[in-house]
Amino acid sequence: MDKSIKDFLFLSGLLMLFSVSILAIFGYIYRYSDINTYSNILLFLIAVTIIVILVFIIAMAAVLHAYRKRHVSSAFSWPVKLGLRVLLPFVTFISGILKGEKDAIRRFYVDINNILAGSYNKKYSPEKVLVVVPHCLQDSACDCKVTNDIGNCKRCGKCTIGDIARIAEEMKVEARVATGGTAARNFVNMSRPEVILSVACERDLVVGISDVGNIPVFGIVNERPNGPCRDTTVDVGVLRKRLEEIVKL
Repeated sequence: MDKSIKDFLFLSGLLMLFSVSILAIFGYIYRYSDINTYSNILLFLIAVTIIVILVFIIAMAAVLHAYRKRHVSSAFSWPVKLGLRVLLPFVTFISGILKGEKDAIRRFYVDINNILAGSYNKKYSPEKVLVVVPHCLQDSACDCKVTNDIGNCKRCGKCTIGDIARIAEEMKVEARVATGGTAARNFVNMSRPEVILSVACERDLVVGISDVGNIPVFGIVNERPNGPCRDTTVDVGVLRKRLEEIVKL
């Protein structure tokens, strides 16, 4: 049997066992408890609900404060992080259920993340900076293998890869072209940067920011005049400015 099927069956079995165990516990409580026990359980659930609501309110207030001030103070750092890790993903999920525009929430997520990352006011050595851009920035008719080495770009001007390679050379930072999320994670694991500047679509940026953990990530949403994943582009002026803000020259 294929290992993936075995893992699926094993984990599914654990989930079923856990669910049956919880059901058995509830059944036991129902069978042998009195009215006072039910009241205590209800009070406990009410208390947990109140705590969750308060945490969500604090996170929401911190995120809105950061957006308005365009800065995150140390006192507001943890609730903003909580908002990024819990509140905004939950809001995105709800937006999807309601058939809303999830990319709008994701752009807001990236914006708040950039504000948080920029609030550290830290400059990084060029060798500790990693620039990751998607392969869809490359002209689809180009045959250069820039995913192996961005230096292979002929800099013909048909796409922004050449400009990004030139800026990376000028600022002495590493720039890599990723074919997807797995490749981007591999670049991060190999380079072990202290800060990342990433260009991608809203969804990939949110996933990437979440994946790297405590490494600060500055995200730039790409432009998609030809639709997703094909001949996309990015404002290289914005990319250069962001690098100038974080690289110690």
